[in-house]
Formats: sequence, structure tokens, C-alpha cells
Amino acid sequence: MTNSMTVPRSGTDGVYLFFVLACAITWMMAWPTALAWMHHQPPAPLAVAGAGLSAFGPLLAALVVAGRKRQLRQVFGRWRTRPAWVLLALLAAPLVHVIATALFVAIGGHPDRWFHPPNTPEAVAALVVFPLGEEFGWRGFAHPRMVSRYGAVRGALLLGVVWGLWHLMYTITPSAGGFDPFELAMIVTELPLYSLLIAWVFERADRSMAVALAFHAGAHLDHLERAPRSDPRLQLLHLAVLAVAAGAAAWSLAYRSTSLRSRPSAASHSAET
Repeated sequence: MTNSMTVPRSGTDGVYLFFVLACAITWMMAWPTALAWMHHQPPAPLAVAGAGLSAFGPLLAALVVAGRKRQLRQVFGRWRTRPAWVLLALLAAPLVHVIATALFVAIGGHPDRWFHPPNTPEAVAALVVFPLGEEFGWRGFAHPRMVSRYGAVRGALLLGVVWGLWHLMYTITPSAGGFDPFELAMIVTELPLYSLLIAWVFERADRSMAVALAFHAGAHLDHLERAPRSDPRLQLLHLAVLAVAAGAAAWSLAYRSTSLRSRPSAASHSAET
């Protein structure tokens, strides 16, 4: 973990403006398709294109806010880290899914499959588009500022809450003809927990954007949300495993953050004596 976690707080860091712009851009671009589905109509090709490009809302918002402050290098410039961190980030979300599925089998469940990889061209495209469109905004721009304002754990959790709300338009589905309550509940519950996991590996990897992109891509490698909902135990076990992992990540973030804060005072004390 780097000393960047102790960046001084600033009331003009632009993070709240970033949140507003990221949500506004994405919701505006995704709304025509969502509206068509709410009326049980096929969306127009232009609306579908807008929905696909809506994933770039956080990136565009980061470009606007960081560009105004001449801080684009901070958002895009951090890449170097150990390859092991990139691999761990890529496998983290699928590993959570596999553990949950294994527990489901252990209690007598019968999953339709163990792995839910992208199975359509749209899903394959999402594996690339969503990490690129989101992570430079969420982790590249917002994460350091939220950590500086609220600390490692609370900052990551609050960022996860906004991240979940940002997905609001994506919870409007053609099958539901409106908001899918189950999908919405899972997103707003899971993403703050996933935000803690990403924060942990992101900080350990010196805030490398390669790690943030790999973690998000890994989440699209295994779409557990496509599993049948006839037996909710699988989703509940997934949430439980995720909560345990996020709790461990939160403890580690808090511990290391405390250690970093205590080092300068310890050094100055030894110098005085």
C-alpha cells in the first residue's frame, strides 16, 4: 500500500461533480432503450448504440473533471505492478462464485452449471467495454479522493454505493418490462462489498489501473447472475462468501492504513529521543 492513502483532504477535489456527471451521462444515454423496454417495445438501433456507449459515463466524467484541474495524468498514469496482482484481480470474482457454488452443492443444491462465461457477442463486448468505460472513473479518479476524504474502508464502501446506484438503468430489463427488483437489490448490496475487494488489491498493487481493469474484466468472465433464481440459496451463499471476503479486505485496509499513519509519528519520536 502506498503513502497515497494519506493525501490531504480537499474540498475542491471534484469527486461529487464526477459522481453527478457519471450518473447523468450514463442514465441519459441508456434511457431510450430502458423506456422502450418499459413499453414492451424493441428499442431503435440508435437507442441500442446509446445504451452500449453509456458504459463510458464514468470515463467521460473523469475526463471532464480531471481535465479541468489538469489531473489527467493521475487518472491514467499508474500501471506498473507485479503480474501476480493482475492475475489475482482477474480471478477474484470468479473465485468467489466458485466457492459459493461449491457450498451450494455441499448443502444439496443442484447448480445448472459451475461457470457462466460470456455466451453472446454483447457479453463478450461488455467484458472489454465496461472495464474501460468505468474503471478510469471509479478507481482512477474517484477512489483516491474518497479514500483521502473518508478513509480506506468507508471511502471504498461509499464509492461502492454510488457505483451500485449508477447501474440503475441497467436494472430495467425487457423480461421485467421495468425495474427488476431482484437485480436492483443484488447490485446495490454486492457492489459496495466488491468495492472493498477491489480497493484492497488496488492499494496493494500501488493503485495500478491494470489491476482495476483486470478485476472488472474478471467479474464479466463468470456471470453468476444468469443462474436460475428458482433456488435462492445460491445467491444468498454468494452474498455470504462475498461479505466474508469483503470483511477481510476491510480489516486489512484499516490495519495497513493505521500502520501508515503511525509510522511518521514513531519516526519523529525516535528522532527526539
